[in-house]
Amino acid sequence: MIPPVVVHCGIGLLTAAIAIPLVLRKIPMNRYYGIRTTKAFKSDRNWYDINAYGGKLLLAYGLLLTVFGLAARDLAPSQTSLWMAPFIVGPLLLLFPLFALIGLYARRLPD
Repeated sequence: MIPPVVVHCGIGLLTAAIAIPLVLRKIPMNRYYGIRTTKAFKSDRNWYDINAYGGKLLLAYGLLLTVFGLAARDLAPSQTSLWMAPFIVGPLLLLFPLFALIGLYARRLPD
């Protein structure tokens, strides 16, 4: 089984790396990479604003997940414990509120 520190740090660093070009507004409108909401496709301004906002949230999340992974590595339950799955998956569930915040931000932008 993969150690939780590797899961948390790996996903955290990958999320942060993917978020950086979004924050820097380097990704033009496309169908594959970025925050793809209906509002984002309404204009270039919306695309870059939504992706920069979402990128900042994802960058912060990725860095915090990495810090959590390193800080909690000695607190992880044993590999056979029933608590191992919640310990690994729990922090990943925080992505859902982030996506909700991005959706709320997008709704406030003009059509």
